[in-house]
Amino acid sequence: MFKDSKNKVETIIKTGDESQVSRLDGPQRLKECSLIVTVLASILLSVALLTFSPADPSWSQTAWGQDIHNAGGIVGAWIADTLFFTFGSLAYTIPIIAAATAWVVFSKREESEPIDLLLWGTRLLGLTVLVMTSCGLADINFDDIWYFSSGGVVGDVLTSLSLPILNILGTTLVFLFLWGAGFTLLTGISWLTIVDRLGEWTIYCLTLVANKVRGEKDELIQPELTEPEENNALPAQEPELNTDSVLETEQRQERQFNIHIPDSEPAKSEFIEIEAAPDVFDNDIKSMFERTKQLDATIEELDAAAQHENDYAPQESQDISNSQSEHYDVGTQEQSQVAKVENEQLSEPFKDDLQDYPTIESTELEQLDIDDKLEMMEPKISTFDVAEEENLDVLEAEPLSLNQNVDDDSAAFQGIVAEAQTKVAAKQNPFLVQQEVNLPKPVEPMPTLELLYHPEKRENFIDRQALENIARLVESKLADYKIKAEVVGIFPGPVITRFELDLAPGVKVSRISGLSMDLARSLSAMAVRVVEVIPGKPYVGLELPNMSRQTVYFSDVIASTQFADAKSPTTVVLGQDIAGEAVVADLAKMPHVLVAGTTGSGKSVGVNVMILSMLYKATPEDVRFIMIDPKMLELSVYEGIPHLLSEVVTDMKDASNALRWCVGEMERRYKLMSALGVRNIKGFNDKLKLAAEAGHPIHDPLWQDGDSMDELPPLLEKLPYIVVIVDEFADLMMVVGKKVEELIARLAQKARAAGIHLILATQRPSVDVITGLIKANIPTRVAFTVSTKTDSRTILDQGGAESLLGMGDMLYLPPGSSHTVRVHGAFASDDDVHAVVSNWKARGKPNYIDEITHGDQGPEALLPGEKPEGEEEMDPLFDQVVEHVVQSRRGSVSGVQRRFKIGYNRAARIVEQLESHGIVSAPGHNGNREVLAPAPGREVN
Repeated sequence: MFKDSKNKVETIIKTGDESQVSRLDGPQRLKECSLIVTVLASILLSVALLTFSPADPSWSQTAWGQDIHNAGGIVGAWIADTLFFTFGSLAYTIPIIAAATAWVVFSKREESEPIDLLLWGTRLLGLTVLVMTSCGLADINFDDIWYFSSGGVVGDVLTSLSLPILNILGTTLVFLFLWGAGFTLLTGISWLTIVDRLGEWTIYCLTLVANKVRGEKDELIQPELTEPEENNALPAQEPELNTDSVLETEQRQERQFNIHIPDSEPAKSEFIEIEAAPDVFDNDIKSMFERTKQLDATIEELDAAAQHENDYAPQESQDISNSQSEHYDVGTQEQSQVAKVENEQLSEPFKDDLQDYPTIESTELEQLDIDDKLEMMEPKISTFDVAEEENLDVLEAEPLSLNQNVDDDSAAFQGIVAEAQTKVAAKQNPFLVQQEVNLPKPVEPMPTLELLYHPEKRENFIDRQALENIARLVESKLADYKIKAEVVGIFPGPVITRFELDLAPGVKVSRISGLSMDLARSLSAMAVRVVEVIPGKPYVGLELPNMSRQTVYFSDVIASTQFADAKSPTTVVLGQDIAGEAVVADLAKMPHVLVAGTTGSGKSVGVNVMILSMLYKATPEDVRFIMIDPKMLELSVYEGIPHLLSEVVTDMKDASNALRWCVGEMERRYKLMSALGVRNIKGFNDKLKLAAEAGHPIHDPLWQDGDSMDELPPLLEKLPYIVVIVDEFADLMMVVGKKVEELIARLAQKARAAGIHLILATQRPSVDVITGLIKANIPTRVAFTVSTKTDSRTILDQGGAESLLGMGDMLYLPPGSSHTVRVHGAFASDDDVHAVVSNWKARGKPNYIDEITHGDQGPEALLPGEKPEGEEEMDPLFDQVVEHVVQSRRGSVSGVQRRFKIGYNRAARIVEQLESHGIVSAPGHNGNREVLAPAPGREVN
């Protein structure tokens, strides 16, 4: 076994395949990086504190306008000022504390032990007490630093609380004792131990001085500050080995084995005890190989020593006493057993590994067998140390680490292969969205309902007795507020139940509306919504949430007769009303819809349901989409469907170009419809179809020579509906600016007849986003749960949206109506969306129009009909205002307004025209304008 180990070690040494030092794992990397960052931050903090200047701008004062003197710049000045203000002169110790804490926490790179919460809690408490008491003591005893208190605001607060009660002496003593307690909690050092050590050192110093005075040279016992070392004395003296090879081996093997050789001449009969140094085997394979080689070398030298002793002193071993002989016999038997066990343990892990290595023959080891060598060593080796047995056990328990580093080249090759397999598996992961998938083309003309999730049949169990009990409870709670009402109708739905109340004569509805929160509290409900007017009924509605809420799935609404009977390609699904009936609307009649709701209210799901419903009704020849998704999450899933006119727009500048293209397309469509004499897109498409069937197809009337290489104008094609979907148009307005509001308002005003419709969604329904101009042109609103009643009035012009239940619960305001409809939004999962999108991707690829996002349409491009700035018509009073401003040398708006008795807006417009013509300057920091034109009669050089 030892021969094999030696052969393997020598082979590895000759071939140079030494195992590399293992790299740091993840937690160790984080610890070391955290240590480096903390130490660098402490250095930066020290520099900022040492170079602090009171003249620098900081948190507690403003600057004089001079250069910053702090070496840390403006950040260093602020940090230093804040620390001095908080801790006073103790701020200088904060970098030291931070560096020391980082060293204690992050310096150990070995496997982390379980965190002792009690220990770290006491350390944190001790550090807090130590800092606070130090600040208090500094505030009492030290002079102020700069214009800060010596103890900072912490010290000021503590002393202001304690001085009126304890006075200066008492406060100082209390802070000192608390400081000592904090020191013990933080460091764990006992003050009793400190006192003992101080006493020992004091006695030692006094005794040393006294002996020096008396001239005595008595040896003093120096007090021990470290733990005493283990007694490694031998039970008997060891023989001195006179061979030079043994001495060289001992020096070479000193790290692993301690062979104790006494100074005096040992007895020839006494044995040598070999103890393994208490080193711990690490996971490095190289150290294990070196240790095996050293063990073989020791065995060879001991063989030589044993042979030498047998030759020169065969008779001296008989002088050993009987007790020593018995001791040697016992030791010999134990050593024989231990050696055999070690032979088996070391041979097993090396047996398989050494087959791949060429063996190096050793004539010295081949002459004798292992058993013969052990027999020769029996009189010389008594026992191995326990630590050596533990190391051998570790070597036996970790044969895999040896196998893993046998061949570095093969391991590297296997690593490359494994990495390549991992990359292939990552690309083929079925849980990732595949970019290019060759799906079979469906045979159905439109997507089927099998693509959607169908829930199991649910029993719509209605507990009439429970509903009646709730009705009686509602009547009693209203009676508590002096309101007499009677429940005349109960309409249970999947999410809420409406109770229709017949109020007593003279009771105003506003009284119940003001009690909505009180009723919700009294009825233990999440929210109660009061419906003041129910169309066609003289009752008041009270909507309470159900105890168990049902989910309205998209597949249920898509399969309804209301959706099947709708023929318009722009039919959209909203959900179900409180009676469980499907709510379906036509986007062509809306003609635009405004959707608002807070995060998590179901707004994005509602937009997805609208898109999916149109994908179930319309082909790419009927409806095309332009999707604007600032969040890059909600609408990007539709990338690649044939209905898209352009890629999903995520850049807001491209979004502005897309809206501008829509305005230009709207103008082009109006010209075509005017040339054909129709009023809307439906009439245009019908006339094209009728002309084609009659054999007289219509050519493009707007085509001119030079527009294309064709000799004849192209035939007109069917115009599809264009639906522009903006998932968060508040971001669009913030990035692009006021121009977007004009584009949206222009599309909302005129685009209905041209077949261009808008779906605008936002989660911030404030007046600066949903402006009056946009609201006036978008009559259809969908409000999910909002935060306040103000937001509800902004989106619906009435309250109620703040009392919704969330998760798709909405209020739908149809076009041409002022009464909202409570709708429970349909739920479409991500799997439903991906299934429908994949079905349409398999049918065809999109035909993108690059001009929509990449055209020559900058943010300042002119719309059709707009005039360039500066070419607008001049005001009739422009010349008179110029004469007045040049003579009076004053170009203020208020002056023009008073002089010519005109309104403020007209005066401001005239002054802006003066500025554009270079007569007056732009307003300065104080609002005044300088007259640039020379005065009459003054020549301009």
